[in-house]
Amino acid sequence: MLHLVTPSTVTNRAIMRIRKVPRQLIGHGMGLLPPGSFGRAIFWRMATEISFLRYCAALTPFPVAMLLFPEAALPIGQFPAFMFLVVYLVESRVLSVDNAERRHRLMPEKEAERGADIARARGRQILTRIAARRGLRSGDLHLVIEQSSLARIPPITLVSLQTATPEPQILELDDEERQLIRDTLFDAEFTEDRMHVTSLALGRFLHDVTLDARSVSAHARLEALATA
Repeated sequence: MLHLVTPSTVTNRAIMRIRKVPRQLIGHGMGLLPPGSFGRAIFWRMATEISFLRYCAALTPFPVAMLLFPEAALPIGQFPAFMFLVVYLVESRVLSVDNAERRHRLMPEKEAERGADIARARGRQILTRIAARRGLRSGDLHLVIEQSSLARIPPITLVSLQTATPEPQILELDDEERQLIRDTLFDAEFTEDRMHVTSLALGRFLHDVTLDARSVSAHARLEALATA
């Protein structure tokens, strides 16, 4: 599930005020949702990023058991340590890959690094076209690709365009730039799922792709003008 984070695609614009680049955003939860997304798939997927809601879901069997078996309600309620253990096991064993051995079982390190290289190469391709279209001649552009650290659930990928010039900020993307990211970042060979496994295997969930606008070739700028 790909979500392009810009000032116009979030419900809480205060999140867009950043002090450094690259800035991780995924921890801001529901404020990152696009307007009018209540009830949609992205709403429920972002809800799983809120730890309190995950804890409540893990503990759901206990109140259900108390309702079904009232005579056992008191004994069940007297074992909070067991409830904490259930939450811990769900978080550490089911929803995360918490050690190097488990990460290596997901994907060999060389293959994972190759996946990260693919994302980096495609990110630079995207940034080059954006810089050329905008006629940027100086400053660094950052394509920040973030993925959730939660395993065994459908991945969510947040992509934002950030810059530190003239001050740290998250830039708006027009329709053509958004489509460029959707068409370029993932395809049938390098899917979002594959990148998520790559991120889990590396234990690296923020991928910062940087481009110096001065490095954009004259050919890329002419091509951008021709397709404008």
